[in-house]
Amino acid sequence: MSRLAACEACRKAKLACDHKLPVCTRCSTNQGICIYRTTPFKRKREKQSLGSPDESSSFNPRRNPYPNPGYLGSSSHAAIFKHITSDGDHGGHQAAPETLHSDLFGDNHLVLQGADILKHLLTKYELSAMKDLVVFWLAKGANLALAEPFVNQCTRSVSQLFTYHDENWHLVYARRLLHNSAQPLHFNDSSDLDGFSAQFLDHNSRWETLGIFFAAVSRATIDIPFFPSLYATEQQQYTLRRLCTKLCDFALEISLSLDCLNDLQLIMQYENFIVHSYVDGDQSYHSWRKLGDAISSTFALGYHENIEAKLGIPTFLKELRKTAFARIYSADKNIAIFLGRPPRMNKRFCHFQIPACRNAQGSEWTHDAEAGYRADTRWSALCASLKEEIWELLQDKHDPSCTQRASVIQSQAEAQWQALPSHFRLESSLKQCTQGPFERDFVAGVRLHHLHVLFLLHLLRLRSPTEPDLPIIETAGQMLTLVVEIILLRDQLTNSGTGLIWKVAYYGLPAAGMMLLAMLKQNMPRAHRTRSLQDLSVFVAEVQIGTIVRAGDPNYALLSKATRTIQRFLDTTRSDALVEPVGQEDEWAALLSQDLWDFEAGFWQSLADHPSLLAIEPSLPPV
Repeated sequence: MSRLAACEACRKAKLACDHKLPVCTRCSTNQGICIYRTTPFKRKREKQSLGSPDESSSFNPRRNPYPNPGYLGSSSHAAIFKHITSDGDHGGHQAAPETLHSDLFGDNHLVLQGADILKHLLTKYELSAMKDLVVFWLAKGANLALAEPFVNQCTRSVSQLFTYHDENWHLVYARRLLHNSAQPLHFNDSSDLDGFSAQFLDHNSRWETLGIFFAAVSRATIDIPFFPSLYATEQQQYTLRRLCTKLCDFALEISLSLDCLNDLQLIMQYENFIVHSYVDGDQSYHSWRKLGDAISSTFALGYHENIEAKLGIPTFLKELRKTAFARIYSADKNIAIFLGRPPRMNKRFCHFQIPACRNAQGSEWTHDAEAGYRADTRWSALCASLKEEIWELLQDKHDPSCTQRASVIQSQAEAQWQALPSHFRLESSLKQCTQGPFERDFVAGVRLHHLHVLFLLHLLRLRSPTEPDLPIIETAGQMLTLVVEIILLRDQLTNSGTGLIWKVAYYGLPAAGMMLLAMLKQNMPRAHRTRSLQDLSVFVAEVQIGTIVRAGDPNYALLSKATRTIQRFLDTTRSDALVEPVGQEDEWAALLSQDLWDFEAGFWQSLADHPSLLAIEPSLPPV
């Protein structure tokens, strides 16, 4: 009889192993990952290349010859042939072809690179310390907005995985994670969240499991400035964040290379996009492309279709898919507006759907609905839907019906606001809000979403962006005041869906820009002017002293350009030198951006060149 080797967990514990495959009984009971070495009785050779049979033979670079087509709509060949044959996918699982062994899947080069990054990261940093960081971050009330149901489970699971550490342990684990990632995720209409999650936890852990955990680590390093067991300086903090992001990237790419899209991969794609928006910045092409990939997967999975109409899907999974759709849809609209680019998810081709949240069902809110990431998802998607309609009106601005359509949208926006539970509507100063850190940030975000919709509507109605009227001045003033409050109270807030820098850049900069335009035009009421000057002074001071953004941070260039322009304006105001040059009205209008949506670099460059701002220091070079 051939000699059988114990798995690594049993061998290290010096316990009997029953050699069951793929998981022995003891590991199955203890929920650990069960690893069997490929050549347990061979002596170690002095040097062994990564290309040797013992280490890389399982990583076959051959791709899946039968790609998963994903969702096929009414114009596809499948829609025609389904009338001829009775075959069909009834939604019972999302699978790779089960007739092929998982060794034939994936990209060999990606897996080897991912294994190397995993080894480097876990050699440099203690896994237990990273687990503690995530647990501490979760205890503050923060989480990953879409992966929220799985973060705690993935953290516990990953922290128990890596018990086997010989010279090539990373390759052994990479192979096992790859094997698990190639397995379909099974479910039926009676499945529950725990049963679904068990398919990618503990001995079933996949590359996706790692991706979610390290996305959480990366996000935690942003919200927690000092964690001595991992980092005590900004440079150490940055290094850990970049390494975790890199491993998260490889985990995602390895999973996608298997060509078997599923819910877990889409969740990881969204969270990976969010990580990149923090690490690379909201203007980064990397972030833009990551969002585009998530949108592509949403369509490929068919989640733009009516999810409620699909058969064999449990309720929790329907809600998860609605959440994924709504968050990705909202991100598409907000990033498109921020960058001045066309949105990529058109509501005309989607079944618009939002998830329920605690104590709320369907599209209606209840008076006792609770603040949370699902509630944030619902509200941001509702506002994004109106923003898409406003964006479309911009293309038809000269249509006679544009004004009437804009009025309808404004009525819808006000109705949406009034339909919110009263404890979600911030109608006073944020300082007077007595709720907890998460709820405080949540109501501030809800208010900013609503104000932004109104701001865009007022912007649409302006004859020219250089001629702000009282409605847009009042709305912009409220946005700016709230953003400044958020900056000042940042240590008393917990991220409820969007971070501080996004709120400053997305809401604060357009509001500040509009207030400057109004003051340069000299048509702002005195009461608004006094408050605006106070808010702008605080805004500039907080950016300049580096409390919210520092040199080298992803959005530093955008914010520093804007604040230098605001500072120059404040200097001219203090010296009473702000006088509109006679006869330069047309020149001023020509200098300023005519694109209603462009409130980033181009807008601030044009505003910085305004003759009034150059009057006090003619030699001052443009920013």
